[in-house]
Amino acid sequence: MKWQSIRFRGRWIRYRIEPQIIRVDNRGKYHLGAVLFPFPNRYSYQLAVLLKNKYQQRYKRSLFIQTSSIATEIWGHTHLDLYYRVMLRLPLPKLLWRRYRERLTSTGIIDIGVRAVDNNRIVWDIGNFLGGWLFYSITRRNHHKR
Repeated sequence: MKWQSIRFRGRWIRYRIEPQIIRVDNRGKYHLGAVLFPFPNRYSYQLAVLLKNKYQQRYKRSLFIQTSSIATEIWGHTHLDLYYRVMLRLPLPKLLWRRYRERLTSTGIIDIGVRAVDNNRIVWDIGNFLGGWLFYSITRRNHHKR
């Protein structure tokens, strides 16, 4: 399927839907940094819901990935991309500069797929679990202080 664009929070998002995978462009004018600011958790979740609905409309079946895991992957790729961009502006040794440059290239397209297709799905599922656990423990601790 071809790349398609949709408006999300006043900005263009470019995506491509394939069987068992959704690809989101994170380069140039389609960079997600401005889209997710200032509430990246909430807006990445809303974007994940939107993309899952687009997948379901296209293939008439659900994508078997938790919505929160998709949101974690979108949020994680975008933040890593911003981190690499900032680090590349600093004076770094050539080895680190090359490594960050390669990593920046790899964050250009976000591949969100099921485990059979996406070999790093387990990373985002674990990140989703740990992030949820951390958020829950922080909110419970603050709740007890009242």
